This record gives sequence, structure tokens and C-alpha cells, in this order.
Amino acid sequence: MASRFERMDVNTRLYRRYNAVGRQITLHLIPSSDKTKREAYFQASVEDLIGHAFHEVDDSAMVGLTIQNQVKEN
Repeated sequence: MASRFERMDVNTRLYRRYNAVGRQITLHLIPSSDKTKREAYFQASVEDLIGHAFHEVDDSAMVGLTIQNQVKEN
């Protein structure tokens, strides 16, 4: 199955207070061609995104997820 998102940008940041390195990955959701199943497609995309976020991450790592809509559609 093809990926439901594409990687747009990756930033790494040092959090000195916590002696940790953070990585921010900006992804773009590829819209579904089937407009009748948008909710199921979005849910599957979020599951794929979570799997991607936890890929090759240490057990002690903290992972956060923020979802933003850059463009409002009607």
C-alpha cells in the first residue's frame, strides 16, 4: 500500500533543561481519492503516522503528536 503522507521537513532541537534531543517531522497528508470514506482514511492515516513516529525510538523516549490543518476546506 502506498504511503498516506509525505515528509516535508525535519528539524532537530536540543532541550538543555532535559538533556534531550528532540526531532520535529513535518508531514503532509495525501488526500484520499474516495471522498465518501474521508473519516476512515484519516483514521488509518493517523495510525500510520503513529507507527512512523515510534519507528526506531528508544523505550525511554517521549513522543508527542500535533495535528494541524493548514488549509480549511468546505
